[in-house]
This record gives sequence, structure tokens and C-alpha cells, in this order.
Amino acid sequence: LSLSWGEGRARFGPAGEAEPVAIPEERALVFDVEVCLAEGTCPTLAVAISPSAWYSWCSRRLVEERYSWTSQLSPADLIPLEVPASAGGPAQRDQQERLVVGHNVSFDRAHIREQYLIQGSHMRFLDTMSMHMAISGLSSFQRSLWMAAKQGKHKAQPPAQRGPKSRANGPTISSWDWLDISSVNNLADVHGLYVGGTSVRTSSGSSGMTAHPAPSCRLCQDLMQYCAQDVWATYEVFQQQLPLFLERCPHPVTLAGMLEMGVSYLPVNQNWERYLAEAQGTYEELQRDTKSSLMARANAPCQLLSGERYKEDPWLWDLEWDVQEFKQKKAKKGKRREPAAASKLPVEGADAPGDPRDQEDPGPPSEEEEFQRGVTARTCLEQLRGTTELLPQRPQHLPGHPGWYRKLCPRLDDPAWTPGPSLLSLQMRVTPKLMALTWDGFPLHYSEQHGWGYLVPGRRDNLAQVPAGSAPTSAGVACPHTAIESLYRKHCLEQGKQQLEPPRADLAEEFLLSDSSAMWQTVEELGCLEVEAEAKMENSREAVPGQPLAPTAAGGPKASQPAYHHGNGPYNDVDIPGCWFFKLPHKDGNSCNVGSEAGSLQAGPGGRQGPRALEINKMISFWRNAHKRISSQMVVWLPRSVLPRAVTRHANYDEEGRYGAILPQVVTAGTITRRAVEPTWLTASNARPDRVGSELKAMVQAPPGYVLVGADVDSQELWIAAVLGDAHFAGMHGSTSKAASLAQGRKSRGTELHSKTAATVGISREHAKIINYGRIYGAGQPFAERLLMQFNHRLTRQEAAEKAQQMYAVTKGLRRYRLSDEGEWLVKELDLPVDRTEDGWVSLKDLRKIQREASKKSRWKKWEVVAERAWIGGTESEMFNKLESIATSDIPSTPVLGCRISRALEPCAVRGEFMTSRVNWVVQSSAVDYLHLMLVAMKWLFEEFAIDGRFCISIHDEVRYLVREEDRYRAALALQITNLLTRCMFAHKLGLNDLPQSVAFFSTVDIDQCLRKEVTMDCKTPSNPTGMERRYGIPQGEALDIYQIIELTKGSLEK
Repeated sequence: LSLSWGEGRARFGPAGEAEPVAIPEERALVFDVEVCLAEGTCPTLAVAISPSAWYSWCSRRLVEERYSWTSQLSPADLIPLEVPASAGGPAQRDQQERLVVGHNVSFDRAHIREQYLIQGSHMRFLDTMSMHMAISGLSSFQRSLWMAAKQGKHKAQPPAQRGPKSRANGPTISSWDWLDISSVNNLADVHGLYVGGTSVRTSSGSSGMTAHPAPSCRLCQDLMQYCAQDVWATYEVFQQQLPLFLERCPHPVTLAGMLEMGVSYLPVNQNWERYLAEAQGTYEELQRDTKSSLMARANAPCQLLSGERYKEDPWLWDLEWDVQEFKQKKAKKGKRREPAAASKLPVEGADAPGDPRDQEDPGPPSEEEEFQRGVTARTCLEQLRGTTELLPQRPQHLPGHPGWYRKLCPRLDDPAWTPGPSLLSLQMRVTPKLMALTWDGFPLHYSEQHGWGYLVPGRRDNLAQVPAGSAPTSAGVACPHTAIESLYRKHCLEQGKQQLEPPRADLAEEFLLSDSSAMWQTVEELGCLEVEAEAKMENSREAVPGQPLAPTAAGGPKASQPAYHHGNGPYNDVDIPGCWFFKLPHKDGNSCNVGSEAGSLQAGPGGRQGPRALEINKMISFWRNAHKRISSQMVVWLPRSVLPRAVTRHANYDEEGRYGAILPQVVTAGTITRRAVEPTWLTASNARPDRVGSELKAMVQAPPGYVLVGADVDSQELWIAAVLGDAHFAGMHGSTSKAASLAQGRKSRGTELHSKTAATVGISREHAKIINYGRIYGAGQPFAERLLMQFNHRLTRQEAAEKAQQMYAVTKGLRRYRLSDEGEWLVKELDLPVDRTEDGWVSLKDLRKIQREASKKSRWKKWEVVAERAWIGGTESEMFNKLESIATSDIPSTPVLGCRISRALEPCAVRGEFMTSRVNWVVQSSAVDYLHLMLVAMKWLFEEFAIDGRFCISIHDEVRYLVREEDRYRAALALQITNLLTRCMFAHKLGLNDLPQSVAFFSTVDIDQCLRKEVTMDCKTPSNPTGMERRYGIPQGEALDIYQIIELTKGSLEK
């Protein structure tokens, strides 16, 4: 491309002729945008290709050297694709449907002008990265294996001979064929997979556009060439992808649903900036409180130097208590008289202690006394000035203070010097000790090998090795195990040890922060990394079903351990006389170390009142982790000229207010299951009273004249899995126990699914909910054991294994096997006794016996004795049998819309590997089918009955639409009809010709002015202490059931 040196767009015809144009003429484009990050989020240049021409667009920044971006974006800063820049207002929009193709096209969409208009446009976006995920995407575990293979770890072996060990202490991979038919998501690798040939040189890595917007003509030509190369590569990829995508996802609803998902829209107003300012201000104020609290905690222990009392402190005994002595030069002989003379000066108030004059009012001082005081003060100052010559040339850093304290205080020559231990932060290892944190009454302790843990007193086997008066530790101080014993006894007396309920571990907070996609993604990741224990048991001769994992504590099961405490340990290689060392529980399993302050601060305070810093740390955790993503959201403010009349003529329209929008950069199929992915909005938690900034979603607020209409799909994945089991079992709704619980169970009565699971194993309902979803997603029994020990750290491994085994036996059932012809022949020839069920199934014990005896008789030949596997005897057995039958079929596809699994997970490529991911795919991908059906049905109903509304966002199992206020009840009815049609489609495709009324409609449809979980939530948080109504003027919304909606609309969608 030859860059036209001027602001705006140029069109290049087939012969290379260039002409300035306002917008592209064609209705289909492949498009790419480049942004200079150093200058903000404004687009700098863009390139597009159509069937008949190339297009280039240049920003004003590349042309006018003095022009600089403003912090506030307006439509004028963006790229026009549908409307000439001179024509403003929604009434002049081009009504033709248009399609834009791009790689990660949601990023490019965020820089297109017309996409920020409230009334929307007829342009849709197709993402080649999302299409790749649906065709040949990788699961999270496969992605790490793919990257390892690319980096050359397996280059010495051809792909067919790789393995069998893929990583230490992880699943063994025997099939590597999938490596050659898949890739990661970047454009270069995707292009290499589908097109081949030379590697693509992408602009993001070579153009330098992220560094500076140098306005030289030569550089601009190079940048345009890089951008054009990306566009051409995307076009070549799209050519190859489209027929593959239509073949593997044949139903038109899938493509239409992805197009609708690609136009997410979040309206905001001036309250957005107020939210950012108040959340940041609250965060900084709490940070100052944290600093003050921590400094006070650091100052107090210095007093323990007196009498070496630190040696008896359960936390501080192993810190650096070395004291730097005060140094001074030797005084000169000629100046020794001055201090002596000064010492003879009269000192005010030097009368004898028993002098009666001390009890009398001396009255005002006389002139002579005033004069004498001045003489005395000047003499003392001279005396003090004289001692400066005794100071060392280099000032000492806090002499007389312990070493650990000196490290927390900046030196006097530090430009950022502040008094006191101002370097102390929550990230330091000394902090939990200064805050006297305990775990179940035991003091925390840090081990270089095992990370954070705690000391349990009572160990005697290593006391005899320590002679009296010796100092066995590196700090030179013996562990005060008797003080730790006293601390624990005090804890037992205060808490009432015998009646103490098992505490709810705070480590589960990451699951409970949000009931949106964040929790389910975490469960899915944990499940996908699960080792397939069943495969190990089938191939092992000595494994025992339900046997707990081998102890990880140093020294083995016979090592010294306390009888009164169970936990992750003991790790006796941490040899502290008189104490055992136990590791803090980790969310990823006992083998992982808690090495960060976030994990160690999950423990509780040692005293009655915890330090303020602990409370503040929890309050600011959300904003600390998310504020960069939230503050960097690209907000475009709309001028009055482009606002629809429904907004500007509404009674609540504020002339001084600001109205704009955020376009969330949603990857419409960002995972192997085709779930949408977006880092901020799709993972945002609901407002919590102890989390700064957690009212984030409520800052999405409809403009005047509009409302947000939406609903949550009740138990979406659970219902999909249950109806699959019903269809597989008896072809009738509610024929399985799980489906009946979903249809008729009540939380208030303890009869619904999560309450029943909680009662089975004695855990809370919230914890049972997490385990239930993990099981539905394909996670095995080891996953449940790990979570049980995480939720209740007092459980032993054996107890956790028994609870998990009990839960899985009741729900999933027991694994049984049907023998193959080869297996039946072996039983007959070897004359082996085998116990069979009525249907001919055999147990794992008998299966292993057949394999063992056959191997012995045939010189350890491997026999294929299993023809079929199944679960029997559980409330969910039929459901899992159906899920596994789909996952192991020759061509796994979703039962409703017929979308096939990624080529990287098809049985022909992975054989029996990655079963957890494949079972998980069946449920999650069917849930995506459900969402696509809903989106397409709502789009059709809106157009058919002239309902003025547009899609806003879908967060896991909830959808929200921006609707004209006068159409809100008709939109609510359309949403109910959409749910009915979608559920009917599922039932029909599974051979069920009816539908229970209890699942046909949403329990309620929410009509609200902001985005929140419940219309009655006031979203009070530390940064919004007075709530949405008092601070932002947003009242409670409406929550209408199907009967109320029918009454309001007379059961009709007509106006």
C-alpha cells in the first residue's frame, strides 16, 4: 500500500489507483487496527481488504505533529465504517447488513465509531480466533504441552513416538497426533496451521507502534505494510476456516449466535468516573491505614529486647535480634573538661525528692530565673554540639535496634526517607509473624523448602538431641515450644475446643466471590488438570479402590506425628526442637507450597482482636487485583447530537450529564468449549460489603428512556446434564433422581441437589455446590478429596477419601465393566470365578484379577478384556453414562445443534486421553448451544414485533438487553418465550415431546436501571457505603414472574 499522506481513509483499486473515501463501499471486509499504546487507546492506523479494493485509514496523530490524544474519547477519535464523518446522528445510519472479519476482532471493533451508538448498527463481526477454537482449539493442559513441544523438548523424536511421560507427577500422554492438527491462538501459528508456508511477520511484534507514534513518512509506510500483512494473513486463514467451521458446526444458529455475541454493549454515564475516583480514593485511604497498622505492629516488639523476652515469643523467636552497638570516636583530651564543667551546672528541678517545696506552687519565674534558664539551655546546646565530633564519619543506621527492624526502616540518605519502619508491607515474610497469625491456634512459621506452615507443639523425639543451653537454630535462639504449648492451651480454653465446629476455610473464597463464570472456570481448570485415577487403577495390579494417596510428609507414615492434630504434614525435615511443622493448605493440593503473603494471611490472628491490616487486606483485594483492568476500560462519550430522541427528551435527561459506552472485548469462543472469554466483565464478582470497588457491574447504567432487561438461567448446566440422563434412561422427564431433584427439590426443605449432597458428606451447601459442578464437569474423586481437605483443614487424608468415596458412590455410582470376547474367553479358559450383576457387569476387582492371571500365563502379554465401561447404582449414573458415551463416540458432537468437538480432542487424535476435558466439553458446549439459541430467538422476536432493544452482555448463565422503557414488558415476555422455545428445542432433540412447567420459564425476569445480580441489591461496599439509591439515585428494579408478565402484556408481544 502506498500511504496517502493525509487524515482519513483512502481506497486503492485493482490497478493501484488511490482515492479518498469516507467509508468502504463493500459490505464485507477483513479488517485490522493498530494502536499507539504510548499515546492512549485511540486508533492510529487501520487497513481493510474487500473483494474489490484495499483501504487504509490514518489518524490525525500521524499527520499533525502537534496533535495529541485527549484522555476523554469521543466518536470523532474513532474509525468510521458505516457513516460519513460529516453526517451525524443515528437517523442517517446505513441500514445495510455488513460483516467485518478479523483475528481477535473484538479489539478492532472497540475502535469503530458507529459501534458506540446506543441504537446499534447492522454491522456484525466474525472472529477467526474464535473459529479456530471451535475447529482446532486446545484445552489448557494441551496448550502447555503444545508450547513445550514447540520449544524443542520433543524435537529429538517424531510426534508419533513422543511420550509416554509428558511432565513430572502429571498425567501420562500416549498419543501425540493432536499436536499436528492444532495450534495456539496467535495469528502466526493459526496461519501456519491452516495455510502453511512461510511464517507470518505480525505487526504487533515488529512495527514499534506500541513505542511511539513517529510521524515520519517512511515509518508510516512500514507500519501500513505490517498491518496489511496481518490483514492478508487473516484473509487466507478465513478462506480455509469457513468451510471447516460450517462442516463442524452445521446449524445456522451457531454462526448467528456468535455474530450476536460479538456486539456486546455496556452503557455508562458520569457515574463511571465517580466510581473510579471513589474506589481509588477509598483504596488509597485504606492502604494508608494498613501502613499505619503495620508500622505500629513493628514498633511494639522492639521492647522485647529488654531482658531477651523475644526468646519466649512463639512468632518472633527466630528473627534477627542482633543489635548494632552505638559507635563513637575517642574524645580529645583537651576537650574533656567541657562536659565535666557542664555537669556541674545547676539543673532546674534538682531539689531533693522529699523537699516540701515540691508540693508548693512556685508561681511565675523571676527575671533572674528566666535569665538563668537561658544560660543553662545555651550551655547544654554547646555541650551537645561538642559531641558531634565524636560521631563516626558514616552515620550508623538505627544503632540499638534489632536487625529485622533496621531492614524495615529507610536510611537517612534515602531520598524517600520517612520515619519509622515504612518499608514494611503485607508482601514481606516478617509480616505474618509481626501480626501474630495462627492457624487453628498454632503460630505460623516459614520454611524455605515448604513455604508457610505452622508449628504444632508436643514433639519429643528431637528434644534429646539438643543439649541444654544450646542454640540449634540458625537464628541462635532455641524454639520456645513451651510458650507455643501455652498458646495452644489458651486457644482451646477460649474457643471451647471440644465443641468447636470445623472452620470454613477462607481458601474457598475464590470460588465464592462470584456466582458468574469465575467460579466455574476455576472448577473447570482444576478438573481438567485432574490425573485420571481410574486409568491408573485399571492398569495397576496392587491399587485398591478408595485407597488414600501416599503421605507426602517427610519420614513416611511411621514418622513422629501428633495424635491430637491432623493436617498437611508433619514435615519432619523441618527440624525444630519440640515442634512438628505442618504446611498451610493450598488450593491446588497438599504438594503445593503457600509461598505468598496472600496465602499466609488467610490464617487468623493469635489474639482476641485481629490486626486492622488483616481486615483491610481483605477489603482491598478486589480493587488491588482488578483496578488496572477496570481503569483501562475504553469509554467513549457520546455528544448530544448522536443521542436518540428517547434519551434527550426524557424527563430524567441531564444536560450536564455525560452518556457513553464501553464495548467489552469479548472473544465469542475463547475456550475449547466455545465459552465466551473476557478478562473484566465476564469474571466480575457481585457487590460485597467488604470489597472495595466490587460494585463494578452496577456502574453499567441504562441512559434515560432505557432499561436493562435480563434473567438468569436456573441451574443451566445441571438441567442439561439431567435431561441427557433422562433421555438416556427412560425417555421421560424426571425419570432419574437428579432430574427429579432439580424439578421438585426445594432449598428451604433441603431436598434440592446441593442440600442433599451437603447432607450426605456433612459439608456446607456452598461447598457442595462447588463439588457438584466439578463432578458434572468431569472431575474425579481425587478432586473432591482435595476440595474437602481445603474446605475443612482438620480432615485427615483418610477421612477426606472416605467422604469423597461415599459421595461419589451415592451420586456417580460405582464403575463396572462388560468383558470383551477376549475377556470372556480368558475367564472360560482360566476357569476364573467372576461375580456379575444381573446385566452382566463385573467389578474392578474381578477385572484386575483377570488381567493379572492372563498376564502370568502369557508372559505378561497385554490383553484387551474390556468392551464397555459404565456407572451403576448412583443417582447420576445414567447421566454420566450418556455424557461419556458422547465423549467417546467416533465423532463427539453436541446433541442439540450438532457442533463437533475440536479436532485436537477427537478420539482419532487423542485415543483415550483427556477424558476429563472431553466430558466437560459435552456439558459446557451444550450450554453454549443453549445461549446461542436464546440470542437468536430474542433477535428474531425483537425484529418480528418491533421491540426497540439490543443485546448487552451474557455473563455465564445470565443475559441482559438494553430496551426502550416503553417496550420493557414486551421484552420481558419475549425473554420468557425465548427460554420456553430453547428448552423445547433441547427436549425435542433428545426425543422428549413434553416439558415440565417448572423449567419452562425463568423464575423471574429483571427490569432494572443498572446491571446487578438482584434488583433489590443496593450494592453497598466500602467505596459505596450509602448504596446505589442514595449515592447514585438508582432505585430498586422490578422482578416479574411469568404470571405478572402475562398480566401486564395481556400475553401478547404486539404493541
